[in-house]
Amino acid sequence: MSELFAFVRDAFHRPKTRTFTQVNDFLACMTLVSVLGIVLETVESLSHLQAIFITVEYVSVALFSLEYVGRIWAAPDKFKYVFSFFGLVDLLSILPTYVQLANFTFLKSVRLLRILRFLRVLRLSKIARLEEEKVAVTADASHLYIINIQIYFVALFTAVTCWGCLAYIAEGHQDALRNIPLAMIWAIKIIMGGVPNIPVTTLWGEVVMIGTRFTGLVLLGLLIHVVGTIVTKLIFGSDIRVSAQTRKRRK
Repeated sequence: MSELFAFVRDAFHRPKTRTFTQVNDFLACMTLVSVLGIVLETVESLSHLQAIFITVEYVSVALFSLEYVGRIWAAPDKFKYVFSFFGLVDLLSILPTYVQLANFTFLKSVRLLRILRFLRVLRLSKIARLEEEKVAVTADASHLYIINIQIYFVALFTAVTCWGCLAYIAEGHQDALRNIPLAMIWAIKIIMGGVPNIPVTTLWGEVVMIGTRFTGLVLLGLLIHVVGTIVTKLIFGSDIRVSAQTRKRRK
């Protein structure tokens, strides 16, 4: 039992261990597969694949349930995890399937909260970045730029999926937004600054559009930061960081 507890603790609460990396990479892949299944099952032309979607759903829910129980079991503060942001996301991502209410559009879409699990990837990237800052100033920090790019695309994918899902809930009665993939295309047009040719017809649709446009502005700021950092690296090289650190030490 102690060995099992040590494995679970390393897998979920010790980011520096190899077990943590392997388990979370696997769960990240399962999250992608699960979200893809939820998105595609709303496409009417793919209804003949419903058995595959159901299988993917139950397998992923079983794995996420084991993860949820494992995180609670190995958490230093169980109460804190259960009521934390990620704890609530983990619970809400599996609850609709267990209560067998997944045929309702809203509860069906609630399962897409699983995409928010990718925020853990952003947090791990931040940890990796902080660890990199502890390395000698002469070390090559080029992989930090790769991390920044990954953060941007993860954030973009998360935003498109979430806002597309909300648009599907609010405006799914429109033929042009009758499934989540079409709603995601609508969302990415707005995020990228375009003018969608599908007007919203409800108050909630207006709220979704405003939220999507605001998210687009936030992502534009992130993109400018990422591109600006890379351009600075290409123009000035890594010596600029070393020089700044040297001046700071002299003071």
